[in-house]
Amino acid sequence: MSNLRQPLLYTEYAKYYDMIYKEYLEIRVPKLVDFIVKVFKEDSRRRVVDVLDIACGTGGPTIELARRGYKVLGVDISEQMIRIAREKAQDEGLPVKFGVCDMRNLYFKEEFDAATCLFTSISYNASKDDMLKTLRGVYKALRPGGVFIADNPNPFRSERAFQGIPYIRSVRRAETRMLIIDMVEAHPVTAKVHWNRTLVIDSPDGLKMAIDTHNLKFYTATELKLFAELAGFSEAKIYGDMRRAEPGDSRRLFLVAIK
Repeated sequence: MSNLRQPLLYTEYAKYYDMIYKEYLEIRVPKLVDFIVKVFKEDSRRRVVDVLDIACGTGGPTIELARRGYKVLGVDISEQMIRIAREKAQDEGLPVKFGVCDMRNLYFKEEFDAATCLFTSISYNASKDDMLKTLRGVYKALRPGGVFIADNPNPFRSERAFQGIPYIRSVRRAETRMLIIDMVEAHPVTAKVHWNRTLVIDSPDGLKMAIDTHNLKFYTATELKLFAELAGFSEAKIYGDMRRAEPGDSRRLFLVAIK
């Protein structure tokens, strides 16, 4: 993700993020955190109390972890997303901390027992240098024996992206309706992904349209493990589809790296 320009979804259109991802936040996130807590208990080599949620967005998993008693700090490069996350935590009376931080420039030193980077956020590290900067920062942020969890789509099961098939859906909240057109195109060799999203928004403020661009890379299980090892982690595992088992033909890959 460029330091110069962040995607519109995370800046001036951040207020629509929870509307677009309502199903993910309300249905998938609790199940995802069930899995994460299991990894904390069975893979971490230390008791997990303090958690760093990297690229936390509007705080979906961050807030869910706090509900379950963890001390959580959520960081994101977008000030707008962090502002929304803070408001949501305050509305629930949860003592979650949030801060603005680029995941490639983490500045913590052995302050956390676990770290997470969820919902394909790790894939915004589309170059080797960016991925290593991020993972080395995570490694330094963890206490000895701490665990890091990140997920991204399995390139070998991302048929729609490699076939260039558009995905169209609509969502509604109160008096606002939105048409979302996603065109995701993945390079057949590098698995680098160019994602164009068109938003057509009909709200009481009027009708508007925006075209958003995201550049990512879908990493294979082998690549994720290799980068974790290069960053210094003593052990790296890959689980699939929120199961503590070999990924097989899973659609999502979960990196579990232990310091």
